[in-house]
Amino acid sequence: MSEVTIQGLDRSDLNEVENHALDILLNLPLANFNQIKQRLELDVPGVVGRTTLDKFIAFCQQKGLDLSEAGVNAFKAANGLGNTGLLRGVIGPQTAGIYFDVLMSVAPPPSGGRRINDAGLELVKEFEGLHSRTFRSGPRRGQLVPNGGVTAYFDPVRVPTIGWGNIDSVTARDVDVKVITLLEAENLLRSDLASAEDAVSDLITVPLNDNEFSALVSFTFNLGAGALQDSTLRKRLNRGDNRVSIANDEFRKWVLAGGRELPGLVRRRKAERDLFLS
Repeated sequence: MSEVTIQGLDRSDLNEVENHALDILLNLPLANFNQIKQRLELDVPGVVGRTTLDKFIAFCQQKGLDLSEAGVNAFKAANGLGNTGLLRGVIGPQTAGIYFDVLMSVAPPPSGGRRINDAGLELVKEFEGLHSRTFRSGPRRGQLVPNGGVTAYFDPVRVPTIGWGNIDSVTARDVDVKVITLLEAENLLRSDLASAEDAVSDLITVPLNDNEFSALVSFTFNLGAGALQDSTLRKRLNRGDNRVSIANDEFRKWVLAGGRELPGLVRRRKAERDLFLS
């Protein structure tokens, strides 16, 4: 039995989500409960009150866990837990333990974290595009960049860019001056992808195969980590929904820019979906 103490909370005053959150906390071994409190940066071990409960619910939401009745039932079903008859919707020690494992999973550090596979990298290259194999200005205007390399250029909104969309390694002075090889361009792209790779590792709490992971990296690189974090795609994945259904339903939602459907985004989302399901 848990040795966690309730302080200042009345079950009858709590809503559905709060009661489920409290059930998880009370059914954890004391050591695991205190690990949760440390993660939430709370000092008093062994005690759950209003602050602990509120922070714990926010932590669950951040991890994509739905603590409504429907969410708890879906979580139990996805994890093969008994959920019929008197057990339906009940959070006991076994269920609480699995919630703990999901919540406390830690992404690998960026330097040694999981990286996009070759199929995903080629997908990103295709849609980001490799530009400026020809000088567009200056004394070499119209000439091909030597040795099959590329030069820096201004993108459509006048941002200095090189290779597959890198903007961190060039300035306006580098446009049509700085030249890099295709290998250097690929290394810049891999470096740019690192933040998206780490975001997927951090935000998705269920196991992914290499193609699923790489499709989500492309999605996140294109749209930003905030889009993945707020998406129902992430929430449904972490909840354990059917992945074919998720891929068919969710990728196609992200094809608008300025309120208009863009053909390029439609093609990219389809390619990401296809990679995810392959």
